Amino acid sequence: YPLSKTEIMHLYEQTHHLSRLVNDLHELALADAHELTLHLVKTDIPTLLNETSDVFSPVAEADNIKLTTDVRLPLPELMLDTGRIRQVIHNLLVNALRYTPENGEVTLRAFQESNTVIIEIEDSGIGISEEHLKHIFERLYRVDASRDRDSGGTGLGLAIGKAIIESHGGKITVHSKTSIPSGTCFTITLPTQA
Repeated sequence: YPLSKTEIMHLYEQTHHLSRLVNDLHELALADAHELTLHLVKTDIPTLLNETSDVFSPVAEADNIKLTTDVRLPLPELMLDTGRIRQVIHNLLVNALRYTPENGEVTLRAFQESNTVIIEIEDSGIGISEEHLKHIFERLYRVDASRDRDSGGTGLGLAIGKAIIESHGGKITVHSKTSIPSGTCFTITLPTQA
């Protein structure tokens, strides 16, 4: 059948989505095989979080959401793959902003606790019910099954994030509440020494 501009755009979007899916699956396969390549460099957490906040500030402002960065100094520099850690934080912030209503708040927080640095992404969004919470880091699991995969990602972002954090010797957890005041908090714990 003849291709219209609309059909070509649709095919392009589907190809882009498949490409993202293949890349995400490749990253997970590398993580499973313990072959995820990390380019470790000394990373200043306050700088990383402030730069990330600056990227998302216009999005939050457009949606009338208050985006705050709360870094409790001093924080040690960590040996991290800055790009991969940034990828995890970006994914968590995208989700936080997506599920936080107008006039809500998203906070990006960091502090040291004994031999770890804690990074939290907390929102005042709708929360995640207990039935979904236990599956949240599973591959291809989607809390809102009705959302279109084109607008909602591949369903692999949190699984990849968990793999990246664990490859740094850390862990990622989530706590959420659906009753008012609702909200979700993802906590990344990274060791100060690898």
